[in-house]
Amino acid sequence: MKILQRYVFKELILPCALCFAVLCFIFMAGYLVKAADMIIGRGIPFTQTLYVLLLIFPSVVSYTAPMSLLTGVLIVFGSFSQHNEFRAMKASGVHPLKFMAPPLILGVALSLVMFAFNDQLGPVARFEFRKATKKMIMQHPMALIEPGRFVKLSNNILFLAKRVEGNEMKDIVAHEGVDTEKPVRTIVAERGEIRMDSNNGQLEVHLYDGSVSESQDKGIQSVQFKTYKFPAMGENDIRQMNKKKKDMSLAEILVDVSEKTEKKERRELWTVFHQRISFSFASLVFVFIGIPIGAIVKRGDVVVSFGISMAAACIYYVLFALATAVSTRGGLPPVISLWLPNILLFVIGTYLLRKAILS
Repeated sequence: MKILQRYVFKELILPCALCFAVLCFIFMAGYLVKAADMIIGRGIPFTQTLYVLLLIFPSVVSYTAPMSLLTGVLIVFGSFSQHNEFRAMKASGVHPLKFMAPPLILGVALSLVMFAFNDQLGPVARFEFRKATKKMIMQHPMALIEPGRFVKLSNNILFLAKRVEGNEMKDIVAHEGVDTEKPVRTIVAERGEIRMDSNNGQLEVHLYDGSVSESQDKGIQSVQFKTYKFPAMGENDIRQMNKKKKDMSLAEILVDVSEKTEKKERRELWTVFHQRISFSFASLVFVFIGIPIGAIVKRGDVVVSFGISMAAACIYYVLFALATAVSTRGGLPPVISLWLPNILLFVIGTYLLRKAILS
């Protein structure tokens, strides 16, 4: 019996590893193209760009690792079913759960690993990525300005320049006060530039010939200006940067939620808490639906398995996004809504698995 289980385990390892490499490359492809543009076209140092890419990678792994296991299970068990190996094992008196044990063990092991990974490494990398991005903006401000696209220069400033000519920006729209409880101030200017103030060490945005609009109780107040200046950020701002909810570990969330009194803030923290835990067990859920689907489809082709895996993962992630929205808005308690996608797919997988065993 152990020989059979080792055989199934060995059959799983290579497809899972190859799928993980391919999926990581696909997910990182857009970032790699952008990184090449930053290095070659905008003069940002290679080491600085590589560091930012490494900080992005943990977020990618949290998605690609469960999908890789699902794809590997579909390939292996689809191949078993296609070549009648299931029937041969049953005819030999081997209970199906015996050769299903290796992927289930892998699912449990990977879920525990992803739990630690998503709790410890993921939030740290996300927070360091925010800091590294801010440092990059300070050191190469014009290199990160893309014509026609909004850039977040600081925690509360969104900035867009429709045209860039040398070090000068044209046709500018900026929103000040984003992600704050204060009314958002909209600034429109004909031209502008980004400067580093040597006296206070702050990166400043200077806008010329425009207007500032701000909502008031009686309507919108608009003021014309010849020169408008607001500080984007400084070194102290980066050092004193606060963690967002997704940047916290589970222990930090528990400490923070105990200090909050507002119901909305507590609900948002509990949403992130349960989201982090339940999402980590996607690997086990994928195994439960992957084994019976592979047996039912009876195709071990890589392309077919990859397509089914992408479809199943998309359904799961959409359900998870809906559950997060419901929890955030207070439709259901986080402890219920964030676990519903896992429970739903687990029940479906158990039913299909039972059907595959009895068939």
